[in-house]
Parts: sequence; C-alpha cells; structure tokens
Amino acid sequence: MKKAVILNDTSFESHHGCEVVVKNIKELLLKNGIETIDTHPVGKPWLENEKFIFSMRKADIVIVNGEGTLHHSQDRARDLISVGKYVKENINIPVVLINSTYQENNNEIIDYTRYYDLIFVRESLSKEELVKYNIESEVVPDISFYSEYNLSQKLVTKDIGVTDSVYLDLSERLYNFALSKDYSFLPAKTDRKIRYFNIYSFFSYARYHLLKAVRYPLYKLGILKLKFSKLRKFYYIGGYDNYVNRIAASSFMVIARYHSLCFSLKTLTPFYTLKSNSHKIEGILRDVGIGQSRVITEQEMLVLRHKALTEEEKTRIKAYVSEAPKKIEKMFMDISNLVN
Repeated sequence: MKKAVILNDTSFESHHGCEVVVKNIKELLLKNGIETIDTHPVGKPWLENEKFIFSMRKADIVIVNGEGTLHHSQDRARDLISVGKYVKENINIPVVLINSTYQENNNEIIDYTRYYDLIFVRESLSKEELVKYNIESEVVPDISFYSEYNLSQKLVTKDIGVTDSVYLDLSERLYNFALSKDYSFLPAKTDRKIRYFNIYSFFSYARYHLLKAVRYPLYKLGILKLKFSKLRKFYYIGGYDNYVNRIAASSFMVIARYHSLCFSLKTLTPFYTLKSNSHKIEGILRDVGIGQSRVITEQEMLVLRHKALTEEEKTRIKAYVSEAPKKIEKMFMDISNLVN
C-alpha cells in the first residue's frame, strides 16, 4: 500500500467541519490504496516539525489540505504552500493541493503554487484567481459534502439557529444576538480532545473538562453569565452527527461559518449568511447557483425577516449536494493515479 502525509490537519482546531474533512480525506485515500502515515497540524510551521519531515521522506505522496488558509498573503499561507517546492527539490514525489480556497496572494505564494502536480479548489472564484497566473486547477466541492445526510430523517422544530464566526468579536455579537432573540446558539466548535499522549496534554485535557463540568451546568441554569470568549471553551454539542442534526432541525439559520453553511445546504435548511474572511461563502453560493441574495450584512441580520428556500433554490441545492460526492471521489482517483 502506498503512503501519504497530510499537511494542514485542521481537525486540531476542534471544529465539526474541519474534523469531518480530515476524516474523509484519510478514508478516501485509504479507499484508493493510500495509507496516511502522518499529519501536520494547522497553524504550525512544518519546517520545525522534524518528525513530520522524516515521515514525508517515507511517503509516496504529500497531500496539502488548503481549506481556508491560502488567502490574502497571510504568513501561514506562505508557510503552508512552500512545502511544494521543498518536496520537489528534496524528495521528488507528487505533491497535491486539495480542498482549497485561493484569493489575493502575492507573487511569492503564487510561485510556490506552481510546484504542485494537481490543484483542487473548493469554488470557481478560486479557480478564476489561479487562471490569472496560468495555473491550472479543478473545482471540487468541500470534502465535508462527502458525508451525506438523509433528508428523510429531517425533523424541523421552531428553533432558529445562530452560528459563531471566524472573527471573535463578531462571534460575541452573534452570541448576544441569539440571546436577545431567544435563538439557539450553535457554534461550530467541538469538545477538546487529546491529540498527543503526554503528561502536559493529559493534564490540560483534564483541567478543561473539570472546568466545563463545573461551569457549563451553572451557565445552562442561568446562574453563571458567560461572554462568548469564555463560553467557547465549553462547547456543548458533541459529535458531528448531533451538530448537523441541530442545524437540520432548525427552521432557519443565521450563519457566519463556512462549514455550517455547507451543513445547511446539505440538510436543505433555510439560511442567511454573513461574509467570512475570504470569498469562500460567496463562491460556494455562486457555484450552487442560488446567487448572493442570502448573503447579508450584520445590520441586515437585525431587521430582515427570515424566508424559506424557494423551489428553484431547493432544486439547485439538491443538484449540487448530489454531485459533490461523485466529484470528490473522482478527485481522489486522480490523486491515486499519481502514485499507482
């Protein structure tokens, strides 16, 4: 069996969408005869990870999970994309960029991008960005769409859900908005997990769950008032399935998280969405074919009336969600052809 390593393991961020993406990447690689032997966590300089570099040298292919990293020339974008040049000059095995948004990067990052054997972006806006620099790519929906949802199990309540945001200050305002309207606050964060088995991680994990066991019941009883900056440490919807089902059961969603939008599309849950830190929100909605009418400002969020999905929107969303797993499977077949 061939071996792969994965850079930008976003499951370390403990968000439902990121966790299911990395899980699906590993499963799809294995399905195509490629075993994942190591991953490198999101946000950490890979050049400082000697263990991972050693694993790269034993691998047959390097998979770079772009997600929401490669935009606006940020430092971690440069760090992540630079691995392609290192791999080609020092190991000489295939290196592939998958599941990526790509936007407004400088010439240095663009030059690093040219080292990749295959590039797969999540929306056509990112493909158009790369076309400007004569870099080929293919549009494949976010890998979270590989985990299907059976619409026959959808039981809708009267709840209205509100997510958090990549911006902490906006998350705080969304949290207060949900409280003021008696809506359900549904941040995308998952419970903390032990990633590495050592004394530090064990005691950190134990301290986290001890504080959660004390504070969260007091919060739910209304005895303890918490700002979102404190509440976010004590997340309370465990498991991907539970989170998706909470979105599916909502009569409407106010969304500021990309993967929460993916889940809302997957479950045909009506929504409004705020923009994020890149064009990923606008991009996916354009590719779905429902336009930008559901992208709103924070001020509009306070006054707009919620509206159901139209029949045309439902048809277009169903078609996108139905085709996504097929495109994702083909992507991994193309990846496996590089090494098999």
